[in-house]
Amino acid sequence: MPFKPLAALDPQKLDAACENLCRVFGVPSLYRHQRETGENILKGVSTFLDVPIGGGKTLAYWLPLFYYWTPGNTQDNCKKIILVVGPLSALMLSQATSLTQKG
Repeated sequence: MPFKPLAALDPQKLDAACENLCRVFGVPSLYRHQRETGENILKGVSTFLDVPIGGGKTLAYWLPLFYYWTPGNTQDNCKKIILVVGPLSALMLSQATSLTQKG
């Protein structure tokens, strides 16, 4: 199913996505640039995020996925994919393994 950008975001759903994301990854809160990047992706706005290592790129790109998915939900309509092109491909397996271990 092709991606359909959202005209408007549900504030409660977005807040819940942020809370679930923080809980799963064990961080107290998201940075402003992480939330804005996630919102742009959901709205279909092409986004270039240039922050240093450790600046939170990974969480910025996970946020749109958590907008549709909550931990434990296995329904087909919540399964989404986001393609991220970046030079740190060595981290991808590590991140996938870590998230799989978290359930």
